[in-house]
Amino acid sequence: MLDAYKELIPVVYGESSVKLLYGHGGDADRMCFGMHWHDRMEINFVVSGSLMLHSDEGHYEVKAGQVAVSPPQKMHCGIAGSDGVKYHTIMFDVEKFCNGTPASDKYLMPISRGEIVFPRVIDDEILKCAVEQLIRITTNSEAYNPLQAESKIYEILGILISYGTVPKKANNEKDRRFYDILKYVNEHFTDKISPKDISAHFGYNETYFCRRFKEVTGLTFVKYVQALRMENAIKMLKDGKEEIRYIAWKCGYEDVSYFSNCFKSHFGFRPSEIYGTENNHKGA
Repeated sequence: MLDAYKELIPVVYGESSVKLLYGHGGDADRMCFGMHWHDRMEINFVVSGSLMLHSDEGHYEVKAGQVAVSPPQKMHCGIAGSDGVKYHTIMFDVEKFCNGTPASDKYLMPISRGEIVFPRVIDDEILKCAVEQLIRITTNSEAYNPLQAESKIYEILGILISYGTVPKKANNEKDRRFYDILKYVNEHFTDKISPKDISAHFGYNETYFCRRFKEVTGLTFVKYVQALRMENAIKMLKDGKEEIRYIAWKCGYEDVSYFSNCFKSHFGFRPSEIYGTENNHKGA
């Protein structure tokens, strides 16, 4: 079931076993990254503002200077908790750091299998310093040393282990059924879908469905679908390989003017302003 909402864009590591991404969320309540899961450990470090992390375990505010942890195979999404939130995302495959030693087998293998959970937000000064050092190591492209980055990952894992616990067995079949809805929405967000149609299709009361959907994702159904469409649209627009009107249609908008207005409302600029920028094309 999880495969259906595994992250849409695979992360390319190259020669490094650690991937660092830098993100910013624009206005408050805007989606930073949609509900997804992956086989890697993900650490979010908020530089300024706040990030709202939503998962199947609850909702958490991550403030500037705090560290958020999403273990392998755990669903999560991020919403801007304040205007102009800025954050770093560090991702790495824990299994690649398992070296066959007794300590590795005891502590790291269970993490890689998703058998250990951590507090989603950790306020630990030593952990914060280690994450900041890893960010500096990774962003120093001229003097980047993969061994230094990997040694820092071991340090971070060593700190996290002290916070880890074995989770209780999943006991809410309703939640598992509800994630079938997320699977469907993530696969059909370009179609004409509405809360009324989806709730009826899956046998839910519409009022309960709308309330539960926002509890799980942090967004209303309409905003969640629009955010998925906008994320999809901006990637295709930057690429500039297809006309804007066709991109609008592929993202679920029959009226290109309405699409353009929605896009500007979401991002603050029109599709033509971003069109083809990834390939140095002029806007259409």
